[in-house]
Amino acid sequence: MTTTAKKEMCGMLHGIATSRGLTKEELDASPGEFEDHLQAITEQWYGNGMGDADKAMGQ
Repeated sequence: MTTTAKKEMCGMLHGIATSRGLTKEELDASPGEFEDHLQAITEQWYGNGMGDADKAMGQ
């Protein structure tokens, strides 16, 4: 994942989380659900999606 893509994904996740009531302290807590699980799962899904897109394009 590129640095730009990671920054955009993290920004999107933070925006969604804060709009649903999580505080900055909760987002930065480690261990914490957001920091330790949600970000990792999202990065994995992003990678899977990019891989699937490459396959669909014949790469």
